[in-house]
Amino acid sequence: MMDPSDQLQLTSEDKARYEKRIAEIDLDDIPKVTRDIPGKIERLIAAPGLSDFQIVLVSDISKLLNVLLELPTESIMLKKRILFALEYFLEEQDEIPDDSPQIGLLDDYVLVRWVVDNIMADYTKVYES
Repeated sequence: MMDPSDQLQLTSEDKARYEKRIAEIDLDDIPKVTRDIPGKIERLIAAPGLSDFQIVLVSDISKLLNVLLELPTESIMLKKRILFALEYFLEEQDEIPDDSPQIGLLDDYVLVRWVVDNIMADYTKVYES
């Protein structure tokens, strides 16, 4: 059976729309996001039968949170990009509601992978540390 995460991809229109949202991110949201992420991760990993893409999503979110907290203050655009991914992950009623069986976190996975790939291309040392 094909992994459903292989079938969902961001279009260039999606990316352009998300880039606009990233530019508007308010870095004052960092404390709230860093407080709320661990609880959502705990609820997710407590659920029975995590799929492969959900395991990767949890790992990516954890790494992004750590990178966000360790970045120097002048890394504004990188912080906005990471904060956007973390806020999207926290949003239960996003493009595919998180409570949709089997696919609820697919959009989160695809968006977070896009942000991670973008960071890896530009900031490999930061992400891998």
